[in-house]
Amino acid sequence: MRIKVSPIDLKASDERGALHFFNTNRTGEFLLVYRNAGSVSGRHYHKGVSPGKNPEDMLLVQGKASLHCKDLETNNEETIELVAPVRVLIQANVWHELTAITDIVFVELNSLVDGSEDTYRL
Repeated sequence: MRIKVSPIDLKASDERGALHFFNTNRTGEFLLVYRNAGSVSGRHYHKGVSPGKNPEDMLLVQGKASLHCKDLETNNEETIELVAPVRVLIQANVWHELTAITDIVFVELNSLVDGSEDTYRL
């Protein structure tokens, strides 16, 4: 499957909490998204015409979710359990659906315009 899930690196942890870090070459407007437990997001794919969606780059920063994906080129399907903090890269032509198992918070490293110009439903 053309999905990559990786931990967001832990830099430090103490009695106050934790400090994680990541690198990105993306700039501009990003989306901070809150979803309630049981809600479903996505149910779409991107063709990769928008740089912000090629690949889609999402940081799950709080909570637990289920990511169901289908590669539209191979028809392979899989469901991945995501437990924050993780980074998820979704390549073009992969249909995806995110179900919040708990309340979740995630950041999409793209703008609303990126999504509106490159989002397709089956």
